[in-house]
Amino acid sequence: MHPTIATAVASLFGAFLLPYPRTARGFHIPPHTAKIGGGGRIGTGLHTVAHEDELSASSGLGRRAFLDSLVTAGASTLSFGASPLPANAAIAGGASQSARVSVYPGIENLEPLYELKLSVDALAAGVENPAQWPAVQKRLDKFFKGAILSEKNFYLGVAFQYMNDIKYDDDQAYVVMDKQTRFAAMETCMNALERLKSDLGGNDAGLVEDDAKAAREALASWFALVPEADVRAVEKLFVDVKKADVDRNGVLSDQELMTLPVDEQEVWKQRVAKFG
Repeated sequence: MHPTIATAVASLFGAFLLPYPRTARGFHIPPHTAKIGGGGRIGTGLHTVAHEDELSASSGLGRRAFLDSLVTAGASTLSFGASPLPANAAIAGGASQSARVSVYPGIENLEPLYELKLSVDALAAGVENPAQWPAVQKRLDKFFKGAILSEKNFYLGVAFQYMNDIKYDDDQAYVVMDKQTRFAAMETCMNALERLKSDLGGNDAGLVEDDAKAAREALASWFALVPEADVRAVEKLFVDVKKADVDRNGVLSDQELMTLPVDEQEVWKQRVAKFG
């Protein structure tokens, strides 16, 4: 793991009980989570609580507008409207795909889900300490709160858009199976997180750790279906954005943004325009 990522993940639960800055969205890793370039945010997935007034003020679509766009497109339930998985369809935990993909979506579509992955990885490590359970449970309550505008549905929506933007060169039957496999992995992750939220109210450490492990493994299986080069590229983007925030105020100024490689500047602008 890159040192910048390792530091961010390691700091998550040590800083978990600190007051949440109002500019952040998701599961917070202080002091780096905040707006980037007037809309994007440096952070990782499940960080601090979202504030609807701030989300609507974000540049680009923002989370609210992004989810509204999915509703307009007919994806309001974020369930893909697909038939049940075929009996021979692989699901989370090392699926191999038969569908031939001609073009994968750009890295900007992957970055929010990479942040979520880092958060789930950190969460799986953090719940090994029962003293953190009340804080984790409170945070997960907020993650699932909000119906269609919940953070859960935001990340499902990003995964939905990523899946739908894949261009295939194969028979429709294989395409449907591929899409359902990808969605099953993400849905398995969310279901495991929801079980974790419930089980944190008990005292069964084994059950809690199993839930967190299941969420982590399901999300890892989703990323296993993404080209390795794209995963490396989004990791590099994450690291470079962290480094660009030289004053550690959580916001990339225009000058800081210019320190990114030119290609990453453009990727980040597209990420902000799509997701806020």
